[in-house]
Amino acid sequence: MSNANATQDALGALLKEELRSRPLSKITVAGLTSAAGVSRQTFYYHFADVYELAVWVFERDIAHHIMAHASYSEWAQGFQQMLTYMKNNREQTYATINSLSHRELERFFMHQFQGMTAAIVAELEGDLQLEPESRTFVIDHYAMIVLGHLLHWFAGGMREEPADLVPRIELILRGSVRASLERFGAGSAVTHS
Repeated sequence: MSNANATQDALGALLKEELRSRPLSKITVAGLTSAAGVSRQTFYYHFADVYELAVWVFERDIAHHIMAHASYSEWAQGFQQMLTYMKNNREQTYATINSLSHRELERFFMHQFQGMTAAIVAELEGDLQLEPESRTFVIDHYAMIVLGHLLHWFAGGMREEPADLVPRIELILRGSVRASLERFGAGSAVTHS
């Protein structure tokens, strides 16, 4: 691991530790750099401010979590754990997502869910022969479904319990990815005229 990565990791770990007892708005660059034993200049070499560090930590942790559960049998469990983590760390989650534009937030999660869905599609497609455009469409379609539920959950103040929401999403999606792949693989996809 390079010194730059080690510094970023150390600052990220300190931020997460601080967030256990203080809101993001009360955490300062001075406090983090003092605890990390690095200069403010070093901090600003890596991050513009504490919010950018928070976004970096959030994106790294969430991306790792999503991809750690990128399989047909595990995605719902992983998604539920992720939502539970966000709800348990509600203030920090909202502080982080509110520091992103809607477009940045949507782009980040869409990219992560596309990666997860691509792994699931690869697992389920077996010997089906799909055109690359059809395969991409199926991946994007199911990634957008999960993304839509996530953004709606954020907008609704995380009121719904992840243990109630995720099983319903999983029930609706169960079997539909493979069925979609079979329909596209059988050549029944919409053709361009």
